[in-house]
Amino acid sequence: MEAENVVEQDNEQGTDPVKDRAGVKVAVAAALLCAILAGLWGTGQFDSPSDQAETAKPVACEAPRPTDAQGYAGVCAALNRPDLPALLGTPTDHVVVAHPMPMAIGKEPMVEVRLQHVAVALMESTFSVDDRFEMRPGLTAQATVLGHPAATYSSSTIAFVPAKNGKADTKPGPDTRNILVAQDAKASGGRTFELVVSREDATDIDDPTLNRLAETLLPTLPGWVAS
Repeated sequence: MEAENVVEQDNEQGTDPVKDRAGVKVAVAAALLCAILAGLWGTGQFDSPSDQAETAKPVACEAPRPTDAQGYAGVCAALNRPDLPALLGTPTDHVVVAHPMPMAIGKEPMVEVRLQHVAVALMESTFSVDDRFEMRPGLTAQATVLGHPAATYSSSTIAFVPAKNGKADTKPGPDTRNILVAQDAKASGGRTFELVVSREDATDIDDPTLNRLAETLLPTLPGWVAS
């Protein structure tokens, strides 16, 4: 979901149907990335709460907005679980907010849970595992999650900075670590769930932790087909 993919695909002049389809998928992926970044780095989410006593209290999922997908509540509840800090390898961390992606787009659920030092996004999508390998095969690693086809990769990001003097700005953001998993073990070209993790210190989450997170969360989601 690298932003530069849009430029690369736009420069291709061929009419190959596969390439045309890939170009559409690139645009979708880039748009999803923008939504993720708006939540992860555009709003100062890594600032710790001023009242440390508040950090120990459970944080409920915020109510959906009128424009949010109907499946938001179930996806948010699945991600905003009490053991999320432990699953991420940061057991002393605490959830700060659980809410719809600030710039969620389309008709699919897109949820963000911010901890003090880590942010996690979870979304449902028609962007498939096969699409990812067609788009960036050299930068994508094959994986499986409970027998389901999956793809892991990292993304270099651009962060949206709050507007100053009426004009928004951008700056380099941290890398994210992504895992894209087919909902059905027999359909690598079908619907997926995607987890995206970003750390305050800009270091990648390791693959065993990312896989453990996916194996624990995804089977609890509506749409997951047990293999």
